Amino acid sequence: MSFAMRDIEDKRPFLRITGRKAAAPAPMWVPDPLAVAGSALSDFMAFCRSRSRLDLADPAALHRFSVERFQTFWGYFLDWSQPLHEGESEVVCTSQSCETARFFPGLRLSYAENLLAARAPGDDERPAIIACHADAPPEILTRAQLRHRVQHVAGGLRRLGIGPGDRVAAIAGNGWQPVVAALASSMLGASFSAAAPDMGAEAVLDRFGELEPVLLFCDGATDPRRGERLAAIIAGLPGLRGVVTLDDGAAVAAGCPVHRLHDLAAGPAEGRWQRFPFDHPLFVLFSSGTTGRPKCIVHGAGGTLLEHLKEHRLHGDLGRSDRLFFQTSCAWMMWNWQLSALATGAGIVVYDGPVTGPGTLWDIVAAQRVTRFGTSPAYLRLCQERDYVPARAHDLSALRGVMSTGSILYDDQFDWVMQAVGRVPVQSISGGTDIIGCFVLGNPNLPVWRGEAQCRSLGLDVQAVDASGATVLDQVGELVCRTPFPSRPIAFLGDSDGGRFHGAYFARTPGVWTHGDLVSFTPHGTARLYGRSDGVINVRGIRIGPAEFDAALRDVTELRACLGVEQAAPEEPGGTRLVLLVALQPGVTLDATLQRRIRAALARRASPAHVPAVIAAIPDMPTTHSGKRSERAAHDAVNRRPAGNRAALRNPDVLDLIASHPDLHGAGGPAAPVMADRGTPLERLTAIWESVLGIAPIGLDDNFFDLGGHSLTALRIADAVTASFGQALPVTALLRAPTIAGLVALLEQNQPGGNTVAELRPGGFPPLFVVPSIAGTVIEMYRVLSALNAGRAVYALQARGVDGTEPRRRIDEMAADYISGMRSVQKQGPYAFVGYSFGGLVAYEMACQLRAQGEQVALVALIDSGIHPRNLSTRGWLGFHARVLRHVVRQLHSASSRELRQLASRVTHGVGRKVQQVLGRPSRVRSVAGHALPPALQRVRAAAGFAYARYRLPPYPGKVVFFRATRRDPLYCEPVEILAHRSGAVEVYHLPGDHADMVEGNNAVNLAGRLDTLLGRPQDADVASPGPGGPGSGAQVRASPT
Repeated sequence: MSFAMRDIEDKRPFLRITGRKAAAPAPMWVPDPLAVAGSALSDFMAFCRSRSRLDLADPAALHRFSVERFQTFWGYFLDWSQPLHEGESEVVCTSQSCETARFFPGLRLSYAENLLAARAPGDDERPAIIACHADAPPEILTRAQLRHRVQHVAGGLRRLGIGPGDRVAAIAGNGWQPVVAALASSMLGASFSAAAPDMGAEAVLDRFGELEPVLLFCDGATDPRRGERLAAIIAGLPGLRGVVTLDDGAAVAAGCPVHRLHDLAAGPAEGRWQRFPFDHPLFVLFSSGTTGRPKCIVHGAGGTLLEHLKEHRLHGDLGRSDRLFFQTSCAWMMWNWQLSALATGAGIVVYDGPVTGPGTLWDIVAAQRVTRFGTSPAYLRLCQERDYVPARAHDLSALRGVMSTGSILYDDQFDWVMQAVGRVPVQSISGGTDIIGCFVLGNPNLPVWRGEAQCRSLGLDVQAVDASGATVLDQVGELVCRTPFPSRPIAFLGDSDGGRFHGAYFARTPGVWTHGDLVSFTPHGTARLYGRSDGVINVRGIRIGPAEFDAALRDVTELRACLGVEQAAPEEPGGTRLVLLVALQPGVTLDATLQRRIRAALARRASPAHVPAVIAAIPDMPTTHSGKRSERAAHDAVNRRPAGNRAALRNPDVLDLIASHPDLHGAGGPAAPVMADRGTPLERLTAIWESVLGIAPIGLDDNFFDLGGHSLTALRIADAVTASFGQALPVTALLRAPTIAGLVALLEQNQPGGNTVAELRPGGFPPLFVVPSIAGTVIEMYRVLSALNAGRAVYALQARGVDGTEPRRRIDEMAADYISGMRSVQKQGPYAFVGYSFGGLVAYEMACQLRAQGEQVALVALIDSGIHPRNLSTRGWLGFHARVLRHVVRQLHSASSRELRQLASRVTHGVGRKVQQVLGRPSRVRSVAGHALPPALQRVRAAAGFAYARYRLPPYPGKVVFFRATRRDPLYCEPVEILAHRSGAVEVYHLPGDHADMVEGNNAVNLAGRLDTLLGRPQDADVASPGPGGPGSGAQVRASPT
C-alpha cells in the first residue's frame, strides 16, 4: 500500500483555538535581515559552503550538516575560529560512540593563552573584566592588565611547585581574583575547581575531599565564623601543600604555608605559554550531590574551549564590541562558561554581591553597558511580580539579548522581557555541568518563539526519545545526544573502571548520551523544556513532569514556588498520593479558599491527575548551592527518608520541617464525614463528596472536576448517591451539574437524566453526540465538552450495563443501541458524533451501520482510538510485534527493579486477558491505577475489552476524522494505517499530550477548538471519494484546510 500522509500538526503546544479558524502562531521576535547578514553564524555558513560545496542555505541545513558529518563540521569550525594551537588536526574524532570518542588527539593548546591573547589592534586596551561589588566601586582590568596578573601569579605558583597534573581549588566570591587563579593554574597545566563562600564545610569537603587539591585559594577570614569554617575545610584536606588568600582579610589558620595572591603576583612572571594535549584536564566540576556524594566531573581544555567558542561566537554572536554579564557564582558551570567568552575578544562583567531587589542586576547592566545579559527565571519572576520595568528605570540601549537558564523560563516571562526590557531576543538555554555547555540555546539568525529555546546546539544530534528509544516530535521525551561532542567529560575522579561514568549517561543506550532531562522539539526546530526526568510523578498512569505544576499555577500569585511530590500512602488507591508543597508570598495564609483556587487551576490548566490529595505550606523549597531546587531531597523528606546528601543543600533545615509537617504525617486528610444516610440532602451529598474525593471542606458550589474528580471517582459518587438516596444517578448527571448544589437540585426534581441519552448542553441542531469510552460514560470528555464553542446541542450516550444491566459484548450491538438513542433525539441524518478511545471504534461502526441504512453522516471523529493488531495485514502484524519485542528488550536492558516488576505484571495481565478472550469469556478488570472498580463497571470494561479484541473494521466509504495523541504507547499499533485501508479518507490531527492528558487542561481546549472548526464548516464525510478500488483498498490520508 502507498498513500500520501500529510498530517495536521499543532506546532504550539498551548495554543488556544476558538471559533472556526485557528489563529496562526507567529514568533515574538524576528532578527533584522542586516544583523543576520553580518552575524558570525552567517560568515561561518559561507565558510562551510565554500569548503563543502553544499547548499547550506539556513541554520536548519547547517545543523543537519553538523550532525550528519560531525567530524567535518568540527574540522571546519577549528579552521574558521582559529584558536591558538599546534600539532596535527587531520584526526578529528577517534570513534562514532559518544562514550569512547576523543577529539583532536594530535592537537596541543593553552586555554589561558587563547583567552588572554590580543588578536587585533586595540585588544589590550579594552576592558577584559569588570568586577562589580555591592559596597565598592567597580574594578576594571584591561586585557593587558589581566594577562600581566595571570602570568605573574603563574610564576608564583610554579615557585610553589604547581605543575601539570596538579589539582587546585578555590573558595571565592565572584570577583576578578578567581579568574586570575583559574587562568594562572591552567597556564601551568593544573586543573581548577571552585566552591562558593556560603557553602558549609561539609558541602565543600564532599566536593574537595575526592578532588584532593594540593593548593587552596580562598578569601581571608573576615569574621570568626568564616575563619572556623575555613579551618575545618583545610583540616579535612590533608594533601594541601599551601593556601593562597585572595584578599587582605585576616590570616587563615592552617597547618600548611599560607601565601597572599598579591605577594605571588609581585614576583617574576611565567615567561611562556606551555601547550598541553587537547583533552588535558582543565576544570573539575561537581554535580549537585542530592542523591549522594557529588560526582567529580573532569573536563578537558580543548573540548571546553572549542564548545564555548562555538556557543559564544555562533549561537551568541559575541565579538570584541560585546560585554557579557551572567548572574552566577564561581561554584556554577556558568562561571566557567562566561570565563571562556574572553576568547572571543569580548569583555565579561562579574558581581559578587547579593540581589537585594529587582533593580540590582539591571543597575549593573545599564551602568556597564552590557550587551548580553544572562540570569535565572527566578530573578525575572521577581522583577515581574514587583511590576519592575527596567527599560523605564535605565538606559538599556546597549543590550542586544537576554539569556536565562537554571530552570524553566515560562511563556509569560518571555512576554515580560519583551514588554519591560525591550525588543531584544529572549534566549532560553539549557545544558548542564555534565557537558559544561548547552544542548539547546540561542541563534542570532532565527526568530524567538514564546516559551521555547531557539535551536539545538550545532554539532550535537540532540533528540527527544520515548520509552522505546524512538525519536519523537512535538511530544515530551527524554533528552539524548547521538553524536560525540568535544565537551563530553573526560572521566569522573575516583571512577577507575569507568562504571559510574557509564551508568550516569550511557547505561540506557550504549554510545548515546542520555542526559536526564525532559524536552520536546517542534517541527521548526525549537525546544520546550520540562525539567528533570528523574522528578517525573506517575498518577493513575499519567506521567507528570515537575515543571507542569509551575506552568499550571503561574497565575496564582500568592505562591512563590511549588513542587509536586509522590508520597507513599498504603491506605490510598495505588499505594501513593500526590502532595503539593507550596512556598507562599509574605503575609499569605494557605486557607481553604486558596487551596480551592490551587486545585481548580491545576484541574483546568493541567488535568485531574495534577490535583493533589494534600497541599502543604513550607518556608522554601529545598535548594542546592547552585540555586536549583531538589526534587529528590523533597521526595525523601515527604516520605521520611534520610536525604541522599543534606550538605548539597543551602537550606537543609527545610527537610526537617517537611518531614515533621502535620498535614503530611499527622491525621491529615478530610475530617470524618457525617453518615451519608443522615442529615439534609446537602449534608449527605457533601459527606459523600468529601469521603470519595478525600478533601474537606468542600463548598456547595465547588466544581467536581476542579477538585480532581475523574471517571472512577464519579462512579463511586454515583454508587454512593444511589445507596444513600435510593435514586439511581447516572454518571452523566455530574456533567450536567458538577457541583453539590446543582446535583441536589437535580435529585430533588427527580431529573438526574436518562440512562441511554442525556442532554449535556442545549443548542442548535443537528446536535453532536458523544459516544462512551470503555468506562461506559463520556465523563473523561468533560473538559473538551465544556470548551466547545460551536453552538450545537450536545448529547451524551451511555452504555448498557452501567446501570447494572447486562452489558453488550459486541461492538455492532453497542452501535445499534447508540443509534437508537440518537434517533430518539434526531430522527434522521446528517448525524455528527465523536468517540474517545474505545468509543471511537463504536463511532466508526455506527457510521458504517448508518451508511448501510441510507443515512448521511456529517462527522465521525475518533479521538486516539486503539485498534486491535489483528486488523493489520500479515506483514503489518509481523512488523508491529517485532517493534514491541524490540521495545521490551530495551526496557529490560535499562529498567530498574520496580520497572521490571511493573513490566512483568503488565505482560502477565495481557497474557491472561488473551487466554480469557480465546475461551470466549470477558476478562474482568477489578481496578485501574489502584482504584477499585464498582462491580457494574468491572462488567462494562470486561465486555468492552472482549468486544475490542473481536472487532474487525468493515469498509466505510466516507471520511473519518482521527485525533492522534503525539505521545504514543509503543505497545499499541498505529491505527491510522488500518483506517487508511478500510475507509474512504482519513483526516488526521496531531494534538499535544498522551492518550490520557490529550483530553485535559489546555490540550482539551485545543481539541475542542478543532471540533468547533469541523462542526462549523460544511462537511464532506459522506461524499468523500474512496481510494482507488473503493473502500478497503487503501484510502488517502489527507489534511483539510484549517
